[in-house]
Amino acid sequence: MMLLSMNRRTSPLLVSAVWLLVFNTSWAEEKLEFNRDIRPILSNTCFTCHGPDSAKREAGLRLDQREAALAETASGVRSIVPGDPALSEIIARVTSNDSDLKMPPPESGKVVTPEQIETLKRWVSEGAEYQAHWSFLKIERPELPAVQNDTRVRTPIDRFLQARLEKDGLTLADDADRVTLIRRVTFDLTGLPPTPAEVDAFVGDASPDAYSKVVDRLLASPRYGEHMARYWLDAARYGDTHGLHLDNERSLWPYREWVIGAFNDNQPFDQFTIDQLAGDLQPSPTIHQRVATGFNRCNVTTSEGGAIDAEWYVRYAIDRTDAVGTVWLGLTLSCASCHDHKFDPISQKEFYSLYSFFNSLNDKAMDGNALLPPPTLRLPTPEQTAQLAALDMQLAEIKSRQAKLRAETPYIEPSLDAPADALSVTRRDFVWVDDVLPPGAQPQSNTGSWKFITANEGPVFSGTTASTRTAPGLDQHFFTGATSPLEVGQGDELFAYVYLDPANPPKTVMLQFNDGSWDHRVYFGEDAIPYGQAGTVGHRHGGPLPKAGEWVRLSVDAQHVGLASGAKINGWAFTQFGGTVHWDHAGIRTLTLQNGESFRSLLAWENYQRMQKKPALPDNIAKLIKVAADKRNEAQKKELREYFVEFVHPDTRTAFAPINAELAKVQGERDAVDKQIPATLVSEDMAQPRDAFVLVRGAYDKPGEKVARGTPAALPPMADDLPRNRLGLAKWLVSREHPLTSRVTVNRLWQQYFGIGIVKSSNDFGSQAEWPTHPELLDWMAAEFMETGWDLKKFQKLIVMSQAYRQSSKVSPELYAKDPDNLLLARGPRFRLDAETIRDSVLFASGLLVERQGGKSVRTYQPEGIWEPVAFTSSNTRTYTRDNGEALFRRSLYTFWKRTAPPPSMTTFDAPSRETCTVRRPRTNTPLQALALMNDDQYVEAARSLAGRMLTDGGTAPAERLNYAYRRVLGREARAEELAVLERVLDKQLEIYRADAKGAEQFLSVGTLPKPSQMDAPELAAYTMIANLMLNLDAAITKE
Repeated sequence: MMLLSMNRRTSPLLVSAVWLLVFNTSWAEEKLEFNRDIRPILSNTCFTCHGPDSAKREAGLRLDQREAALAETASGVRSIVPGDPALSEIIARVTSNDSDLKMPPPESGKVVTPEQIETLKRWVSEGAEYQAHWSFLKIERPELPAVQNDTRVRTPIDRFLQARLEKDGLTLADDADRVTLIRRVTFDLTGLPPTPAEVDAFVGDASPDAYSKVVDRLLASPRYGEHMARYWLDAARYGDTHGLHLDNERSLWPYREWVIGAFNDNQPFDQFTIDQLAGDLQPSPTIHQRVATGFNRCNVTTSEGGAIDAEWYVRYAIDRTDAVGTVWLGLTLSCASCHDHKFDPISQKEFYSLYSFFNSLNDKAMDGNALLPPPTLRLPTPEQTAQLAALDMQLAEIKSRQAKLRAETPYIEPSLDAPADALSVTRRDFVWVDDVLPPGAQPQSNTGSWKFITANEGPVFSGTTASTRTAPGLDQHFFTGATSPLEVGQGDELFAYVYLDPANPPKTVMLQFNDGSWDHRVYFGEDAIPYGQAGTVGHRHGGPLPKAGEWVRLSVDAQHVGLASGAKINGWAFTQFGGTVHWDHAGIRTLTLQNGESFRSLLAWENYQRMQKKPALPDNIAKLIKVAADKRNEAQKKELREYFVEFVHPDTRTAFAPINAELAKVQGERDAVDKQIPATLVSEDMAQPRDAFVLVRGAYDKPGEKVARGTPAALPPMADDLPRNRLGLAKWLVSREHPLTSRVTVNRLWQQYFGIGIVKSSNDFGSQAEWPTHPELLDWMAAEFMETGWDLKKFQKLIVMSQAYRQSSKVSPELYAKDPDNLLLARGPRFRLDAETIRDSVLFASGLLVERQGGKSVRTYQPEGIWEPVAFTSSNTRTYTRDNGEALFRRSLYTFWKRTAPPPSMTTFDAPSRETCTVRRPRTNTPLQALALMNDDQYVEAARSLAGRMLTDGGTAPAERLNYAYRRVLGREARAEELAVLERVLDKQLEIYRADAKGAEQFLSVGTLPKPSQMDAPELAAYTMIANLMLNLDAAITKE
């Protein structure tokens, strides 16, 4: 007996060899099939040079089409002579010993094996019949096959499998025991294990429909939608960050919620498809349909400095085209973005015809590193909508009183002979950075430390030193953490003095200010520093580069870079691109009126504001100030006059102060509610579509032939009544005539339950695809899926109700040797659980899982410093800050997904980065996985929680406690031999921790949950080790 065991693995070469042995045994006496027996050989060894790609085709020979392959070549030979291998040049070439004649050429590294040569000879002898590629053929429902023994046939699925097994003298296996079965189906339909009570109820239910009732209950559970969404989000390449460059956070989580809801509501898969690809193009689209189009916005995006818009528009459209190819067509479409596809009948022109459906989406090429790059959609809850409506009523009432007060407060302009006291202004510099930094400042640099020079070493503007930097590229020195922040007042300017070395001037210099965010910048010179989005307060242009060889004062109005009156600056950055720059004497310039006087003249105030380069005023008033007085209309004059009376004139502004304060308070409350309203990225088309062209070699700047929207000729055409837009494309994908969508989808669902699809290459149904293990079953299921209304729950119930699914996974050595990958399905599925299911099941068994559904992504346990090595300094996902409380114990579906550094506890168990579409995860077994389960804070803390439950709820005897935990983890009690091992380990751990109470306390401090004060620390630590062992068992992380 092995308490701990390895997951079974075999090498890919052995799998392939066994696969051929298993299936060719039954086909040995049958006539060869082109798709099954010949196409794989030609595709792997010949199509690269003699296939669909016209640009790379050698000697004008094409072997993927019969007519071309049988034609006489220019040299007078025929590659294939049906019925006569001796006259067929293809046979002569693959058997030749002359390196100049042999095919494939030796330098290609490809070889036709002796067995494959014999197969080719036999095929030519049999007439060299071709077939259209099997996955491109129309889906026809095959007849159910006859079987000799139908005692284990529960569903039509079983009939196909049993018929195939009987050819090898095999049969479907007996049922798995009930504990194993409920555990298997609960994992498969919800991603979580059953509770001990659910196991007991099923084991004790003798009714004939006991299992069916369990399946119906699980399909109706909200956990089902969460579990299904995980697979779909892999395919959709969902992430919580942009994926490139700064990899900042973006808001797409409402799309995730839509996916969960769609699965729970059992939305038909055809509508599920249409809503995601084109929900916005539906007549009067609902909010849900618009949210669904987030699928198209899941691609990685950038806002990197120097990136070219035209190039990235192309990249985004190619990505979205490739997503359709992967998710719905099961084809490697992007292989045709640079040339005709080398293996599949998809020309480059056809690729760009498909691409043109996505070439006119209205999102920007540069995402601005923003949380919500448009187009976006706000999603208030009913409660938030009601709150906003109530607050709007309050605002309307206050504004009504405000308007009445305005009407009762006339303004008369003073005589021109009145003293112009308000025009006299005093300006004062407050120096914040000179020879010393402000108190508390923490100096940093992206390259080395700060460097200072004295007047003997170079130019110094004031004091005794200046900071000096020389760099070939981007260089920044900065500080944060000043404990006496610099407070901004109305009309203030920020300044610094700079000296550019005339022998080595930079391209750009930039000032950057921190008020909790670094997004306040002004640059001078070229636009060479890729911080912030152009035209925003995070990337203002202050003018040309200062004159070199002398000290020049750089200044910017604080409001111009987004620092309003009252803002507090606690950090300052000096940035340059290249060159040698000396920096000195930086601070703020405040504006005050002489003798504390205020403006009593609107005209004088206007004149003063007009003198300001960037007046510190609301945008609408600042614009009015710039309009000449004689050019203003009456409404503009009224607006300006009211602003002056309300906020400037000392004799009237006090009367407005209470009502303005009330208005500000209610407006603040409204803004607070408004800020909490979630929003998400959605799809919209441009009003005027972009033209699309074949891009020569895939280069964005080399347009060739113009193309119209269309689909590949190898597939059924779009119906005439379908619009030539994304909506028409989506409807074409789910039309009854389409040969791929249903096949691809049911194959992925089969893969989900059995570990391997009927077509193992679930991401590729083209010529390079693996031959279906059960082609008739695949077509029967594809037809059934469509004809039952694309009903996902009904189809999945069909799978899990089958004997194929319900049978035991136990395997004899003889059967394992014959079929190690279980392709024949003479036994039930058994394989390691996915990353999310492992973590969720551990939290579930330990009683820690928080099953609140929906909401923003959470940041769970993760090693320190995991983001910094791949992050830019200015990225808002540079530093990982873990959440606390319930967020640490949410389902893994809700874990924050930074695509340049995905959660290591997930990737260790083969989760993808989600930078691209993933429809088939690898499944590995590595020592690192065991180490993660033993040592990751999440799992150690879960083990402690389970141990606490063992002590409080599991009884008083060790055996009772161990069985209690075993049932929570594995669904069953420990066998006698297992219990004996566990008790020995427990005794040993108790001995260790009773001798090291301090070590026990330290071990129990892992995680954020407080240790129960009433529990004995050594005892709890010992049981924690036992719980950790149980959670690491092969049976705990394996679907049996």
